[in-house]
Amino acid sequence: MKNRVKNIYIWSILSIAITSMGCAQTSLVEEFTLTTPDGIKLVGEIEYPNKVGRFPAAILIWGNGPHTRDETISGTPIFKQIKDELLEEDMVVLRMDKRGFGESTGEGITSEGNYTSRDLANDVKLAYDLLNKHKSVDTSRVGMIGHSEGTIISAILGAEENSIDWMIAFGPSANSGDAIVAEQKGLQQLQMGMSEEISNNVLKVWHQYFEFIKSGYEDDSTYYAIGRDFLMAHGLEKDDERITNEFIDQLLDGFKTPWNRYFYSNNNADNLEKLKMPYLGIFGGEDKQTSLNLNLLPMNNALAKAGNKQYRIVVLSDEDHYFFRYNGERMEKHKFGEMKMSAQFISTIKDWLKEMDVIDD
Repeated sequence: MKNRVKNIYIWSILSIAITSMGCAQTSLVEEFTLTTPDGIKLVGEIEYPNKVGRFPAAILIWGNGPHTRDETISGTPIFKQIKDELLEEDMVVLRMDKRGFGESTGEGITSEGNYTSRDLANDVKLAYDLLNKHKSVDTSRVGMIGHSEGTIISAILGAEENSIDWMIAFGPSANSGDAIVAEQKGLQQLQMGMSEEISNNVLKVWHQYFEFIKSGYEDDSTYYAIGRDFLMAHGLEKDDERITNEFIDQLLDGFKTPWNRYFYSNNNADNLEKLKMPYLGIFGGEDKQTSLNLNLLPMNNALAKAGNKQYRIVVLSDEDHYFFRYNGERMEKHKFGEMKMSAQFISTIKDWLKEMDVIDD
C-alpha cells in the first residue's frame, strides 16, 4: 500500500446463492454461522465476485442498536447499499447479524445492554478470522468499515491485531462515551425547549450519574439521591410528591447496564493511539451524535501520537450521522425507506481505497 502523509480535509458456510445484478450473475453469497465461546450463534453472509481470483475484502461493523447485517436506519439498509458499491469494485464483503438480532442468537432487544462493545469486538474478530480464510480473499488487503459504535469496535481490534490492513470509520468516536452522551443530551434538551440554565443544571446531574454507572451502580442510596437531584434540576421542588423511587427508576434504571458502564468508562482515543494501518475517518459536518467539536481533534491527535503516517480525516460538511440523501439533499427528518447513501460519501470511500491500492484504480 502507498504511504499517506496525514491530512485533514474539509468536504461456517450454510449455503451458496447466486445474486443477479442486472442481467449478469456477478456475485456469489455464502451464508455462515459462527459460535462464540459462550455458545451464541452469529449468522451472516460473505458476498464475493463471481469470477476466478482473490480480491480485497471488508467487514462491515454496525453501530449501537438492534441491527441485522443491513444496519437499517429510517427504513434504509445502510450496509446493503455500501456492500453493493464495494461489490462494483470487485471486493468481498462480510456482513453479520448482531448477537440477539436477525438470525443470530443471544440477548434480545429488551436486554441489549447486557453485552459490551468489547463483547461485540470479540464477535467481529471471529468473523474477521473467517473472512481471512475465504478462498476468494486476498489476505493482504482485508480491512474493516465501522459506523458509530462500530468505529469503537474496529479500533479495539485494530489496537490488538496488527494483521488488519486498513480501516474506515464513519460517524466516528474519538472521545469518552460519557462525554459523547453528555453532548447528545445537552443538544436534545435545548431542542426540546429547555432553557440553557436548566439544561446546564440537568447536565451536571447527568455527569454525577455517569460517574455512578462507571463505579458499578451498587449503592441504592446514592442512586436515589442522584435521581432526586435529577428531578429537582428539572424544576421540581424537593418535597414534590412526584419524586418517588418508582419514578426515578422509570427515568434512570435503564442506564444501569454493562454496555453503558463500558461505554462511559472508555475513551476510543486510547485505541486510536495504537493504530498503524491506513485509516480513513469520515465526519458529517451536521452530525449531532458524534460531532466534529468533540471528536475531530482528539482523533487527529491520537493518530498522530500513534505515529500513523497513513491516515486521513475527511469532513463532509453537509452530512449527518448516517450520510443520507433524499433526491440529492440532506434532510433533518429522514423520509422512511426512501433515503440513499450520499454519493459524496461513497466516492470518498472508493477514492481512498484506490489511493491506498486496496482496489484497482
